[in-house]
Amino acid sequence: MSEIEQGNQNDKGEVKKEETTEQEKEETLEEKLKKCEEEKARYYDNWLRAEAELDNYKKRVIKEREEFRKFALEGLIKDLLTPIDYLEMAISHAKTTQNVEALIQGVEYTLKSLLDILKNYGLEPVDASGKTFDPSIHEAQDVEIREDVEEGTIIKEHRKAYKMWGRLLRAALVTVAKKPEKIEENQENKELKANESKEEK
Repeated sequence: MSEIEQGNQNDKGEVKKEETTEQEKEETLEEKLKKCEEEKARYYDNWLRAEAELDNYKKRVIKEREEFRKFALEGLIKDLLTPIDYLEMAISHAKTTQNVEALIQGVEYTLKSLLDILKNYGLEPVDASGKTFDPSIHEAQDVEIREDVEEGTIIKEHRKAYKMWGRLLRAALVTVAKKPEKIEENQENKELKANESKEEK
């Protein structure tokens, strides 16, 4: 065999090798593309499932929250039914008897029962009578001139303050003592300020 023929055969062999390599590359790319498409389909399916699960979870949370809101006070309401019964009996009794003392005792007992129930739920009254006025828990409805008590002393409680688990739920409505001279000084100060503002004008 001549050198030329050998060279031609070598060239053909190299061409075949290149063709095989190209085919292998094409197959490899097709396989990779196929795998990518399969992965894409799997990820998309998983995403759809996760989306559906999240949507179901949101609906379940909304439903549970609604149920909780409806029945959160069920225990308290159930406990309050007994004092309501007592009040209904007191009203019924008041219509058929002249015994006011028995009626008052019945109402007092009902009030005590009601406060005992609310105490179990963290509610406690805050006594204001005789205490020093504190704007964080008291609201002044009126001021009364008094010489027999210290200024700022609460002399009358119109509405009780209540705390729930230590936090103020409602401020007390009170009348506060004021010394006579303080009232006069305040009046004088007001008059002086009024005169000063007139002079400035």
